[in-house]
Amino acid sequence: MPVPYEKQILIIDDSPESIELVSCILKRSDFTIRIAKNANSALKLIQFQIPHIILLDVNMPEMNGFDFCRLLKNNVQYKKIPIIFLTASDEEESIRKAFALGAQDYVTKPFKPAELIARVNTHLKLTQRTEELENAYKNLDSFCYSVAHDLKSPLLSIRRLIDFLLQDYDEIFTADGKELAAKIQEKTTEVTEIIDHLLELSHAGSKKIHISKIDTRQYFTDMYKNLCVLEPSRKVCFQVENLPCIYADPVLFKLLCQNILSNALKYTRKKDCAVIEINCRLTENYFVFSIKDNGIGFDMRYVNRLFHVFERLHSEREFEGSGVGLAICQRILQRQGGKAWLTGAPGKGASFFFSLPRREMPMMEKDC
Repeated sequence: MPVPYEKQILIIDDSPESIELVSCILKRSDFTIRIAKNANSALKLIQFQIPHIILLDVNMPEMNGFDFCRLLKNNVQYKKIPIIFLTASDEEESIRKAFALGAQDYVTKPFKPAELIARVNTHLKLTQRTEELENAYKNLDSFCYSVAHDLKSPLLSIRRLIDFLLQDYDEIFTADGKELAAKIQEKTTEVTEIIDHLLELSHAGSKKIHISKIDTRQYFTDMYKNLCVLEPSRKVCFQVENLPCIYADPVLFKLLCQNILSNALKYTRKKDCAVIEINCRLTENYFVFSIKDNGIGFDMRYVNRLFHVFERLHSEREFEGSGVGLAICQRILQRQGGKAWLTGAPGKGASFFFSLPRREMPMMEKDC
């Protein structure tokens, strides 16, 4: 996407009078204007060069503004373009529909020049801030990966050296010496696991997105079977509804399933019979999944801490972990237009919810 100060605006409207009026208003503020009178012309212009913002009329021939907005927001290459609807109606239902489809704002006709310019400038600034934040995330991911990768190698070397010491000097070591060496091994293993989670967090934030069709029920079921191999003696009631097929990144969705189910199995470990239930409901624009367990739960007063890196509500003695898993889940979902949230109560289990956009057809498989 071009840098914000170029101020490239695409007006999509079939009314010459409206186009002339909006163009005159915006040209006063030194915006670069491009014009399309229908959806097909607009798509050709967008494919040639992505604008910074789109001013979109609701009523157009061939394809109305709502359908065109849906088309763009379902395309990974164009979904970040801010859209301001131009409408002669301030009807609540139309406004609600525009926002539900992903539009950023609306302006009613006849236009007030100061209001139109203010709204356009506001969303240009928001776009710039969003890009700066995304770049900061990328830099953080790169830093996280570099540090974690550089630390892992010497830690593994330390562990191997301790193994050699115990093998070669077993007769020399006292019981206290052997215990100390075992403690060093234990701590290096803990730090190595933390580094592995940091690498996963970096991967979740930096991996290129490739969208394809996913059978979510199969993914959750397969991951559950893989995790249960690690604790074969446990009694778990695992219930999965007829989950939908969706379009998302398969690698990241698998990582998402792994983190969600690992948490559910971990925090139900003290139950004689653990219960994990997975289902999904549909809203107008999203799939909303829920993973409910009957585990230890948590106090909702601390819910905002759970998605922060290294934040834990339970001690290492109670439950192992690094406090990175939920942060990884949130990063995976945010990069694909979704989000995660949690509910729970102490001793009454927890429910993990996440949303992903509904896409009725595959998006162009382009890198994010």
